[in-house]
Amino acid sequence: MREIAEASQITLGNLYNYIDKKEDILFLIHNDVVDKIYNSFDKIIKSYKNPVEQLVNVVGEIFDLTCELKDEMLFIYTETKSLKRQQMHTILQRESRFVSTFETIVEKVVKKRHIKLIEYDLMANIIVFAMAIYPLRGWNIMLKRSKEELRESLIKFILRGVGVPERVINKYIN
Repeated sequence: MREIAEASQITLGNLYNYIDKKEDILFLIHNDVVDKIYNSFDKIIKSYKNPVEQLVNVVGEIFDLTCELKDEMLFIYTETKSLKRQQMHTILQRESRFVSTFETIVEKVVKKRHIKLIEYDLMANIIVFAMAIYPLRGWNIMLKRSKEELRESLIKFILRGVGVPERVINKYIN
């Protein structure tokens, strides 16, 4: 707590006015990162009506944001287990709502393309997880490609996974 107080240029006494335990700091960090991601997500969804465009732009922008917030994302993924039960419940509920929104987008893309895909929830979870690939697996995956190449490959991978034809993918990627 002392290091946090020094880094934030707040006295230790004032810091304890806001935060009781280290878990509270983790919760605040998690909320801050998630708020940034969700705000970006909402802005993009409102900017595009076509579900394929929504998916392309959301995946790209959220990927960029997770790259920018790499250290915070890795911290969240590794330390969330330390949260109090109620904090964990709150975070998991927010995550479920986020995944649910992706389910809706995936369903719209699939129905627009007249493709049979029943497991919207699984695909949505895979997409959400895939957007965090750089913070979680970047140490390995970046040996073979740049962030830009990874971003493009990720978008193509997801679009193929929901059945978007190659000619349409090329329209958005190239």
